[in-house]
Amino acid sequence: MESKISAWLMIVLVIYVLSLISSSTGEYVFPENDEDRLYKAMMKSYLKTSRPVLLSNSSGFNVDISITNLRVETLETATDTMTVSFFHAMFWHDERLKWNPSDFGNLEKISIPANSIWIPESEVYNVSPFHPSKTMTANAIVSSTGNVVYIPSQTISFYCPLDLSKFPYDTQTCRLKMGPWTYSSDEQNLTYQGKTEKQDIMETLGDMERFSHPQWTLDAMTAQIQHVKYTCCPEQYVNLLLEITVSRIPSYYRLALVGPSVFLAILIPVVFLLPPDQTSRTNYGMILLMTMTVLMMVFQEAVPFDHATVPVLVVYYFAIFVLQFFSILCTTFIGNLRHNGMRRKPLPAWLGSLCINSRCVRRCLCLDSNFQGFQGVDTPMNIRLLEENQDMAHDSGLDNVDISVSDEHFRDVSNNTKIMAGKVIRESAYEKLARDWQEVGRCLDRIFFVLFVFLIVIVALSTVLK
Repeated sequence: MESKISAWLMIVLVIYVLSLISSSTGEYVFPENDEDRLYKAMMKSYLKTSRPVLLSNSSGFNVDISITNLRVETLETATDTMTVSFFHAMFWHDERLKWNPSDFGNLEKISIPANSIWIPESEVYNVSPFHPSKTMTANAIVSSTGNVVYIPSQTISFYCPLDLSKFPYDTQTCRLKMGPWTYSSDEQNLTYQGKTEKQDIMETLGDMERFSHPQWTLDAMTAQIQHVKYTCCPEQYVNLLLEITVSRIPSYYRLALVGPSVFLAILIPVVFLLPPDQTSRTNYGMILLMTMTVLMMVFQEAVPFDHATVPVLVVYYFAIFVLQFFSILCTTFIGNLRHNGMRRKPLPAWLGSLCINSRCVRRCLCLDSNFQGFQGVDTPMNIRLLEENQDMAHDSGLDNVDISVSDEHFRDVSNNTKIMAGKVIRESAYEKLARDWQEVGRCLDRIFFVLFVFLIVIVALSTVLK
């Protein structure tokens, strides 16, 4: 028993001695370099929540900014939102971050995490909620004189009211406003590359950034510092106004929307050149109407509209739709006129004079001038009188013929001959009247063809010139 106790005492004693030996060695101390000592010295009493000035009431603190490598990511017509990505370079002077280079191994610059020092306020005033903005934080470069350079990469979505009246040949100008949210211009002033006036900054972009987007071309970009005084506060506030002008690349829309509508417009007057079959003409017009409806649905899919401005292309679509509708009505009207001859209604004299006897009109409409269907306005034919008169001989004009026979049989033959002659004259009058109405319908087809071609040219020119 005593041997077991002595064994446990020896184990405890050994453990105690080992613990004393390990504690006497102390913690391992890593060697410090100049950057470590400098960083600890600067951050010892540094507060990143206060402005980088020695006097709290000092004014004239300035932050110089610039935008480089801007690229248009998206421009959504449904939400009026533009998304751009760029490098947002900011330069300022922090008096609390100065040091003597000779005290730290002649170290002139140091890279510090941006979240450990004061960063200028830069908020987007017209930010869009449809796409979250992103900022890729980077280290800030601090020099021994207190100058700080901070260049994060930002992707920002902001409101851009679009004017789509000239779609798809439209040019849009979007305005991005950004600046300090709580600091006035005395507490944090802004300059763009050392200037406050409006300046063109397209020269800072390369060809790749200008033409990298598949649907939009970057045409111009200007920057201007604005000082604004709000009714809520007596101080002035400063912001950066960035104007971005882009133009749409219309290649796809020219083939998918503009081209088919032009061909449909050309096909509208063709309905008056079709054979005078009412069914085929009506079917042709309805097919054009359905095709135009499908094209308008494709347009709605390409450009969802929630805008106050109406594109000229939509007005053109509506005008073509209306012309197609009236072309169907006109062909129906002409078809009914053609069948008036079959209904044995007399042709109005003025209509016959215009469409049949007027050689000038027929030459202008490329119609032959030798049509002999209409004999003139002085000898109109009353077809209804021919039908109602029971005396066929008198109708035929053969009542003055002296046919004297003694035999009753030959007298019947003579009467039947007169009746047959009256029928022949009546059928000839019907055929002549039908030809006259057919010729009037052909003349009206040419007139409406010319009229609709003229209307389509007017609609196209008014659309282009708007």
